[in-house]
Amino acid sequence: MIVDADDDFVAALRYTREALIGRDLLAIIHPDDRAMNRERLDALVAGGPPFSITKRYVCADGRPLWVTNHVTLFQVGAMRHVMATVELLDGPPPGEEDRILHRTAECILQKRRLRNQYFDSELFGEAGFDVMLDLFVQDLAGRSTYTTSAAIASRAPLTTALRQIAMLVERGLVAREPDPVDRRRVLLRMTDDGAERMREYLRATIQI
Repeated sequence: MIVDADDDFVAALRYTREALIGRDLLAIIHPDDRAMNRERLDALVAGGPPFSITKRYVCADGRPLWVTNHVTLFQVGAMRHVMATVELLDGPPPGEEDRILHRTAECILQKRRLRNQYFDSELFGEAGFDVMLDLFVQDLAGRSTYTTSAAIASRAPLTTALRQIAMLVERGLVAREPDPVDRRRVLLRMTDDGAERMREYLRATIQI
């Protein structure tokens, strides 16, 4: 439970002081970061050393707030208290954003594929976007993608998927490259423009 907080922290979270004091700390931590935070706190309470942790709080308006907490345990009389200093960050640390965007893209792709279990896939023709999502996921994972595998990943008829891939190449969002090992095969990759547009889209979805 939060027993006290300075004015800057209250303002950063966009709560009133009255609304913040007394809340369960985990309730204002981003759901994806709660297990990690709980594990570190439990270790501290069990006698472990002070620690620093980079995580997200959830502001009153739902906006994520990236911080690094420096956490220690101290005792006053019979009571033990956890104290954390809060270092506000401009955004996720290097590497962390890629992990979050990768997970977000995978989740969107899985939801789109789940739709096909309940509706005829021919009703919803968005093969190009599925190709873009799959390429983004594969690129972040460091895996190469061949034209045929990208077409299969789109779950569309092969001719439809190939037509969509050609359109993405024409628009400068995807590029074709020969396989350096087997030049008869063609690799697909997102262009810098395509990757940045996908990143901006995924960042926007996280804010919703």
